[in-house]
Amino acid sequence: MRFAIALVTLLIAGALVAAGVAQRTILKPEDHVTAVAAVPADVHYVVVPGSVLQAHDGQQDLHLGGGGVVFAGYARSSDVTAWLSGQRYAELGVDAAGAMTKPVVRTAPVIGQLEGGTPDPSGADLWIDQKTAERSLDWSVDVPGSMSMIVASTGADAAPADLRLTWPVRTATPFAVPLIVAGGALAVLGLLLYLWALVHVRRQRGPRRKSPPKMPKRPQPPKYRPQRPASAAPAPERGRRSVRQRVAVTGAGAAAVLLAGLLVPTSGAATAATQPSGASLTEGQAARILFDAADTAAAADRSGSAKRLGTRFTGAALDLRTAYYAIRKQDSKTPAPATIPTRAKGAVIKLLEPEATTTWPRTLFATVQQGTSTKVAPVSVALVQDDPRSNYKVQYAVRLISNARTPDLPSAVDGAKRLDPSAQVLTVEPGELAAAYGAVLNDSGAATAKLFRTDGDPVLEDVGQAAKQRIAKKLGSTAGITFKDLPVDPSSVIAMSTADPGALVAVQLDEQWTVKPKRSGVTVKTSGGTKILSKTSSTSTGIVSVYGYQLLFSVPSAGSEEPIVLLGYDQGLVSAKEL
Repeated sequence: MRFAIALVTLLIAGALVAAGVAQRTILKPEDHVTAVAAVPADVHYVVVPGSVLQAHDGQQDLHLGGGGVVFAGYARSSDVTAWLSGQRYAELGVDAAGAMTKPVVRTAPVIGQLEGGTPDPSGADLWIDQKTAERSLDWSVDVPGSMSMIVASTGADAAPADLRLTWPVRTATPFAVPLIVAGGALAVLGLLLYLWALVHVRRQRGPRRKSPPKMPKRPQPPKYRPQRPASAAPAPERGRRSVRQRVAVTGAGAAAVLLAGLLVPTSGAATAATQPSGASLTEGQAARILFDAADTAAAADRSGSAKRLGTRFTGAALDLRTAYYAIRKQDSKTPAPATIPTRAKGAVIKLLEPEATTTWPRTLFATVQQGTSTKVAPVSVALVQDDPRSNYKVQYAVRLISNARTPDLPSAVDGAKRLDPSAQVLTVEPGELAAAYGAVLNDSGAATAKLFRTDGDPVLEDVGQAAKQRIAKKLGSTAGITFKDLPVDPSSVIAMSTADPGALVAVQLDEQWTVKPKRSGVTVKTSGGTKILSKTSSTSTGIVSVYGYQLLFSVPSAGSEEPIVLLGYDQGLVSAKEL
């Protein structure tokens, strides 16, 4: 019996060790799933929808191979389709088992005037993330189902022919080590039991002394034993053989249960990817765009290249800086416009507010500070993207006033709404704000003056009614000056809703200064930037100069008794010419 127990113990130990090793070897499933796409040779763009990317659990490992440049990027599915406006593309799909099906060739709906050509997708602001490489690209991503991936080369060349997606499969074997350890322990126990059985046998077969013969016992009279009723159940077997059979059956049953419960491989799924926000840009995407614009401005400032600046600037910000470059060539002491801090200079983003929209144009509002310095005013910028393929461009860049308090804005995840210039939800319509403020600059007693907080307004101090009177007085009796506000383009107004009722409104106000001699024979001498831009030092007909003001206001909601507050501004000469 002792040998039987040892044998059964060793058998169970062997089964446990074998089960543990099998989980790590022959029973271990594949650690990845791969799907290969058959990309048509005549398409220049391939779209991998979110349903394909999420066909299996876990992050996606993309492999691209081609003869030249290979590109991949991802964004919201609607944004990918918008960027492809009017272009043919192959859309991948999967079947119920997660295997690639034959791609479907489609043509994207036309957005605005974006049609024709084969644009290069590399570097577009629309992509949340993107990668470019030569000939081969391997990229691990975790793209949620609401986003899609675009694959291409340079746009002009065909899309990469080799496209594979691989999903890692978690193949955890948590019971492998416990099974091997338990099997090893049982094996040691079985060996000990076997040695014990050997020792017992040797003791049983050792020499014995013969005992003296026993005396015969006296015969005993028969005893009365009551008869028991016969039982239907058979009597249990006795002896060593029956014990061995029971032990063997019990051990085999235990081993079968262990094998059935522990040899099943386990697998796990990766956590679900985060869904996109309501804002048109992610925070990382917005920061990348902002600092790219800052770097572009810094490079253009060093070279004085307005053409280079035009890749990231537009509108009032571009006009002011272009004039500054022209003046700086002859007057290095001319004040520079507001400069967006760069990462290299220790820039710190104080505010990022993308617009919550799915259409175009799109707006991004941001505030950047130069490190922790309190001597340099933070700069607020408003960037606009005109269409899906355009870069975001800085339309306004203003220095914040030291005592200005920016109102609370919605979270960058939710985004803010851009208000229509004619929206009547504020104390002044956004499209009428520049004209209302211009009236106050020309006349401190204007009807609209009561709408603004005029105390401590630096623009009123520099170019308000009192300042204009001083300028006219300096010209004397030989020349006169007139001031006129030029019409405001409503499309240039940017109004972003705040967390509380109200809005941040950025406007452009162009003020025309006309200087003319009062009588014939009198000449007007020019100086500074006016002389440089007009390319004349004196004139008998007169000079027309345009000064541009970029203004950022906090405007309360309609019905509020709070005043409109100037938060930041930038100003400078934009143009000058002889009459």
